[in-house]
Amino acid sequence: MNDELSLAQVQRSMLLRSIYLMVAPIMLLFVVLACGTIVTDLASYICPTAVPQATATTLAGTPMPTLPPMPTPYTITPPQDFYVGDAVFVGQSGAPLRLRFRLQNVQTQPAGSRNLVTWRLEIRNLGSATYETIPVALMVIIRINTASGEQSGTWRTSETAMAAAGFTSENYDPLTPGSIRVYRLAAYIPAGSVRQFAFLLDGEGGNRITWVNAANPYCSGDVAD
Repeated sequence: MNDELSLAQVQRSMLLRSIYLMVAPIMLLFVVLACGTIVTDLASYICPTAVPQATATTLAGTPMPTLPPMPTPYTITPPQDFYVGDAVFVGQSGAPLRLRFRLQNVQTQPAGSRNLVTWRLEIRNLGSATYETIPVALMVIIRINTASGEQSGTWRTSETAMAAAGFTSENYDPLTPGSIRVYRLAAYIPAGSVRQFAFLLDGEGGNRITWVNAANPYCSGDVAD
């Protein structure tokens, strides 16, 4: 009798596992969809700083020298990190889905034995399609600096951190074409400072934007939307 029960339990366990293996990918898809629009286009930043055209001084009657070509624009694309304040574009100009992301106002304050990190993420919908997103579920801290050195991990926005920062009644309605919104976010980390953020464009991390917590040392300003 016990052998029969054991066999039945094994069969039931195998059946449940089979069901899980079939259902899990579907449930994962629902989780991703619940976080918003899946974005497959890569992000990019183009430095708008103008480079002056080279000039040459020559004597009258001598041929003009061949000037070197203008240098190509300074750009950032994944897997390179973007910087705080950079206008990061996703999607080509004129595409139905074209977005502009900007990380802003990163701050850290003590909170007992850990630190509370707050920041803002500005998203502008420059396309003709509606963009649905829930940044509290898609943006995470992935590297921090501590007294014992750099640490990698995943530190997520939490309800308690949002409440401690006073971030309540946040708007997560879909971003219609032409609209812009600033999302306020907060997370707890061990005592230290943030080194790197990530935003999961596809909900999973295969396509993501990463920022280093520093101002762009090479150029500043925006290109036209």
